[in-house]
Amino acid sequence: MNSEKVYLLAKGVQVRKEIFGLLFYDYRGPRLYFVPSKDLFTDTFFNGSQSVKKLAEALCSSTALPCKQIQDQINKVLEMLEGKGLIYGQSIC
Repeated sequence: MNSEKVYLLAKGVQVRKEIFGLLFYDYRGPRLYFVPSKDLFTDTFFNGSQSVKKLAEALCSSTALPCKQIQDQINKVLEMLEGKGLIYGQSIC
């Protein structure tokens, strides 16, 4: 996963923050996707204004978890969401 990417919602997809993490609604299905990401992401992360690198840096500085573990969790969730067609990445380099 490229850390110099931002992520956006695919057309027809909405996201909402919930207690467990994120809820994605895909109008193209329609389908619901429950992502138990807790506080790893906010719903606003998917508006393309924050890179993966900046997100990982912010989380590493605000938690006791090892940075490698945080980066791995971020990448796993983003790969899953992108694989389902809910989000897409854009390089900022």
